[in-house]
Amino acid sequence: MGADSAITFFIQLNQYKPDRPGDPVPAPGDWLASRWAERNPDLPALDALLAEGRMILLLDAFNEMPAAGEREFRERVGLWKDWLVRLAQSRPGNRVVFSCRTLDYSAPLSTPALRVPQVQIEPLSDAQVEAFLRAYSPVRGADIWGAIAGTPQLDALRAPFFLALLVEQVEAMGELAGDLAGLFTGFVRQALRREVERDNPLFAIEEVLAGRDMRRIAQWQWRDAYELPERGALVPRLSALAYGMQASEADGEASQVRVDYDTALELLDHPRHEDIVKAGLAIGVLDEDPAADEVLYRHQLIQEYFAARILAREPRPELVAAPWRAADIRPSVRELLETLPPAETLPPLPTTGWEETTVLAAVMAADAEAFVRGVMATNLALAGRCAAQIAARGVGAKDLSPPLPHPFLDDLRWALVHRSRDPDADLRARIAAGLALGRLDDPRFERRDGPRGAYLMPPLIAIAGGVYPIGEDEPFFDLETGDDDRAHIPRHDVAIAGYEIGQFAVTNAEYGCFMAAGGYDDERWWDSAAGRAWQRGEGTAEGPKQNAHDGLRYIRKNPRLLEDWHDSGQVDDDMYERWQRRLAMTEVEFEVHLAELYPGGRETEPRYWRDERYNNPLQPVVGICWHEARAYCAWLSAQTGLGWRLPTEVELEAAARGRAGRLYAYGEVFDAAKGNTLETRLKRPTPVGVFVEGDTLEGASDMAGNVAAWTSSLWGENVDEPDWRYPYDAADGREALEAPASAPRVVHGGSWHLAFRRARAAYRYGCFPDTRGHYLGFRVVRAAPIS
Repeated sequence: MGADSAITFFIQLNQYKPDRPGDPVPAPGDWLASRWAERNPDLPALDALLAEGRMILLLDAFNEMPAAGEREFRERVGLWKDWLVRLAQSRPGNRVVFSCRTLDYSAPLSTPALRVPQVQIEPLSDAQVEAFLRAYSPVRGADIWGAIAGTPQLDALRAPFFLALLVEQVEAMGELAGDLAGLFTGFVRQALRREVERDNPLFAIEEVLAGRDMRRIAQWQWRDAYELPERGALVPRLSALAYGMQASEADGEASQVRVDYDTALELLDHPRHEDIVKAGLAIGVLDEDPAADEVLYRHQLIQEYFAARILAREPRPELVAAPWRAADIRPSVRELLETLPPAETLPPLPTTGWEETTVLAAVMAADAEAFVRGVMATNLALAGRCAAQIAARGVGAKDLSPPLPHPFLDDLRWALVHRSRDPDADLRARIAAGLALGRLDDPRFERRDGPRGAYLMPPLIAIAGGVYPIGEDEPFFDLETGDDDRAHIPRHDVAIAGYEIGQFAVTNAEYGCFMAAGGYDDERWWDSAAGRAWQRGEGTAEGPKQNAHDGLRYIRKNPRLLEDWHDSGQVDDDMYERWQRRLAMTEVEFEVHLAELYPGGRETEPRYWRDERYNNPLQPVVGICWHEARAYCAWLSAQTGLGWRLPTEVELEAAARGRAGRLYAYGEVFDAAKGNTLETRLKRPTPVGVFVEGDTLEGASDMAGNVAAWTSSLWGENVDEPDWRYPYDAADGREALEAPASAPRVVHGGSWHLAFRRARAAYRYGCFPDTRGHYLGFRVVRAAPIS
């Protein structure tokens, strides 16, 4: 080790707790120093190395710090925040990296004096998964990719750890697991056979691995996808160890459990306990920390898998019982929104720690229906997740039980619908129910067959014909331009014919039917010259580039704007740094940067279709340009024989305001708990309809947040200033479908990504028709049926 070389110190923060019960938690610096001295007695003291600026501190499991509750956890976060500031000021040159299983812990660690950037490890994309498989398995990689591409199993495998296990299993055994439980089963089978073939003496001990177990491994004959040899003590005792370790922790699997060696032997509870530990190490299931004399599982999911083997045989749905009614949860969503810093994400509901283990157990249960029914009584959203995992099992797997029966699934689906719409449920419980429902097919969307494949019939809300107030007389301040926005002035009455509008924005599930029917390849649905050009891939990058130019212009006009965006959470650390780099670019450099970022060319799916933050089937589809939205409407019209289209801007506004002319879709006063806006701090779209308290009186959902919506109406030639102002006149050319490709269209409605001012029902603004923002979706309308 050179005198000036960097030194790495890795430690898990789930060990950060008082040395003795009742003692205060030690200061972070003191705790790190003592752990460093224990592990490295022959090296200089940690403070001396920090003073030299030589340390890289890798602090894992930040979200797993032991704490009695949310308040105590935040107090401990505060200790680390203060320590970081002091370290940066007094010991410059060192690097500190926090990692955690869940997101959004950089916000509470950041201070005005010290920003803590956040890096999110995204699941691998399809292209990355395929490249990984081909690189790690040159012979079988293409076949493996062909077998999992486009299947439900793929989403569970988008991490290098799982893909490596998959490749090893296929190359060694020629078998393809249908789910994670099957993947871990195959991993253990393969490891057992390896050690048996090596004549490892540990596995010749009858009490560890019985003779019939040895023959089963040698013959490689299994009754189902999850069977392991269990006559000997090895597998049953490893399961008991995992279950006991998890049960010993107050938060179950929320943190990776480590126990001292003697405790591990007690949990194994077998005369050959030391041999079982050695065998677990040999097959790569267990790991040891010699410095702490502790035993742990190689990976947290492997621990959960072994614990799940017991849970599958002895279901305990009470382990996942969790409150879901708003009255039973404190602090409430409203209380949190009043106290959270602007950039911080709304924290999830507390968990029991047995959720992931229960999902793994569900697919291995002998009676899947009984297992899921039990979970349904204690944790409805988790029951939905279990059912979705069972439904997604590989069709080639020898399952322990048949698929869940349709009557039971229907009951579960409707129960999730009702929970997602229950005003007495905590908002986060409604969101969880909606996400689970998305994976099971929402029964509110009737699946039908049209002349060009399957489609989903959207639930509709009738808007009666009549005179509606449109616009407002007061200007809205626009943070981006620094001006008083007057595009919605004046307030005036408009006579509107009756129509029906989608109760919800078009969902990923609905749009997926259009894609499956070849919608991007069929020119019939692209019925304008600009739309057909976009479909061919012409000019698809121009709108995104122009939006970037406008953003840079706004920031230079208002230098504080970028800081405001970052402080409010509207842009994350990565985007903040990107804008900082853009500000320093020359004009030529900026154009080169945009050309690399937006190469253009033909598009065949929404921009964020494969991003897990946006692709739940019940989330509204985003990353959709105006041409794509109109193509979907044309396709749906052909499928149903009904005339579907985008709403005009006054139709969308009238549906949000009603004849009373509400300022917001739900009333006169903004409420962050009634619509998903930037102030709700969810940082992604929610499943449609979960903000039930924000519904209009007529029954339309999410019209004051979640995603903004395209309209058919033209804005003008310049996004800063509309050519078509109010009063609205449908005959003045603003409803022309043929227009220059660069002509912006009107967008209405709030969004999860935008501040509350845009959630006002009268707020209108322009977007280039090829804009494909993650905040932007659409609704469909059709003329009211003749009675």
